[in-house]
Amino acid sequence: MFIRMVSMGVHADHSDVFAKAYDDNVIAALRHQPGCSFASLLQNIRDTKDCISLTIWESKEETDQYEKSGVFKKLVESLRTFYEESDEFELKLTDDLSIEYTPIQKDPTLKQFDDSDTQKEYIKKFNVTPYAVKIITLTVQNDKLQEFQDIFDSKVIPRFKEQKGFIHIILLRKNNEFNIISFWDETIDLDDSPGGQNLSTLTRSIFNLLPASVQWQVSHKASRSSFATTEEISASVYRCLTGEWFSK
Repeated sequence: MFIRMVSMGVHADHSDVFAKAYDDNVIAALRHQPGCSFASLLQNIRDTKDCISLTIWESKEETDQYEKSGVFKKLVESLRTFYEESDEFELKLTDDLSIEYTPIQKDPTLKQFDDSDTQKEYIKKFNVTPYAVKIITLTVQNDKLQEFQDIFDSKVIPRFKEQKGFIHIILLRKNNEFNIISFWDETIDLDDSPGGQNLSTLTRSIFNLLPASVQWQVSHKASRSSFATTEEISASVYRCLTGEWFSK
């Protein structure tokens, strides 16, 4: 299986309209795209401008064909009016020799993973449309990769499965970077209310299971390359605005 995550910065006050446009354009197109099994639009619960189009595919070859066909580019452009403009401006000299400031377009960014990189198939079809998705990104020392994966299988997955509201978990790897993507139903506490079954508490408990070779990337800091200490663990939680499994 193969997974693609397209990150987009969108206008925060356009969530409902954006979700409908995603349904009408992206899901409608991917429903008939060879190899595409699942598509969903996720919105960060803390930073509502931060959205992700998460899609699951049967193979990398089919995603390559999707790219080459021009369909991906067409779908990106179909949502262009919703993208947030960059803070950067391009200077242009007009025909009348006046200076014109034009905002630079902020294009979506793509990350893609082949689950064969972990030598296990963590991606499978789950029957519930996810209400929430938690994405944890971390790096592991090269000589500890197998140790991390063994601990993930033997200790981390069971800890997730103990939690009320848990649906499914995916482990993705590219070189020494891992992404843990978990899916949750509406019974999970997203807002960290006192005494709630919340995802922040779960994240901290998981950290204690992992070897010291693991570094957690700080997802809510200005610098995406910085790393967290035990006290600074941070991960992104997204609401699923819309999603669909495609029967083939």
